[in-house]
Amino acid sequence: MKHLARENATATVESSPRAVPEPFPLKGLQSASGILLKPIKRVRLYENAVEQIQSLILRNQYRTGDRLPAERNLAEQLRISRPSLREALRILSVMGLIEIKVGDGIYVKGVSFLPFIESVNLSISSRLQMERDSFIKLWQVRKILEVGMIDLSPRQITESFLKSLWHCIEEMEKNIDDQDAFVSSGIRFHRLIAEAGQNEILILIWDTLANLIRRSHDKIYRISRSPGRSLQAHKRIYFALKKKNVQKAVERMKQHMIEEEKALLAALERGKA
Repeated sequence: MKHLARENATATVESSPRAVPEPFPLKGLQSASGILLKPIKRVRLYENAVEQIQSLILRNQYRTGDRLPAERNLAEQLRISRPSLREALRILSVMGLIEIKVGDGIYVKGVSFLPFIESVNLSISSRLQMERDSFIKLWQVRKILEVGMIDLSPRQITESFLKSLWHCIEEMEKNIDDQDAFVSSGIRFHRLIAEAGQNEILILIWDTLANLIRRSHDKIYRISRSPGRSLQAHKRIYFALKKKNVQKAVERMKQHMIEEEKALLAALERGKA
């Protein structure tokens, strides 16, 4: 694949002949300005793969309709495992940049305005360090956003929309023991609800938060609650939408957000221990 290479973050330190090794490991580094420096965190391999492939697509190295190399070749060129590559491809598919045709191959889809913005936000947010206050503020915004989206979506319900929502639920159920796949399917469920409102500004805001939402889900998976409870919450939302019961759908989304917020707070408290 063109220009694909493994990116390894390395740190170099210049030393003079008079430099003396520290007798004990340093707990923190400080710059000349006194700002505390923090250790560089490793980026997940699939996130790196997402960034490289999306960059090639957005720079037209791969054009609409082009077929990407086979999974094995992609994994070898990126020097990552097949499971990591599959998660990267799943995310790119959710972003609308590629289409995976079972038994045929991986194809580049037309890049429209919204997937482009989503891909840029993914690249930016993947570098953000999420602390407790940031997660809590994110959840406050998300609660408002999700309830607003659910209030709009019943007016645009179609059989195709319901079928896509149910497919997400099926994927969650099938991958209940696979954290990355389970979380990805849940996020896709909420993205479909955002799309149903047919409000590009609302979708744009949701996309800006999408990867940060994924990070919060990574924290709460199997913490203080089981994925099974999350699955049931999504089913309750689905059946309310199917009946076009706006009030009940809103109530169930609110309850879902409250349960998720409690799990997030518990996860953050556990992380401090």
